Amino acid sequence: MTKLVSGNGTPGERAAPTKSGTNDSKIGSRLDVGALVKKDGKEYRRYYLQLNINAENSTIRKEAQQDSHRTLSFADVEIKQNPTDAETEAAVESLFDDLSNNVEAD
Repeated sequence: MTKLVSGNGTPGERAAPTKSGTNDSKIGSRLDVGALVKKDGKEYRRYYLQLNINAENSTIRKEAQQDSHRTLSFADVEIKQNPTDAETEAAVESLFDDLSNNVEAD
């Protein structure tokens, strides 16, 4: 999670989870790296939630097959260099809150 908080990554690439083994099929979704965003004088990295077309869950798989690049939600994570464990934990909580609050309707 420190990688997310430090803002590393290139827009369009996967942020999490790693693309290895059965992660894509078992988890069924991923976070992709977005652009850098400035808010209130602070720098944030935007992350996008997208579904995987090879998800084990048939509902997720069908949705993803319609548009595998569709953004379901997004979250902005404040960039911190050398974040503490507490800062990382707070950022992860904020990420999940943002993903929940920013769900895009059909």
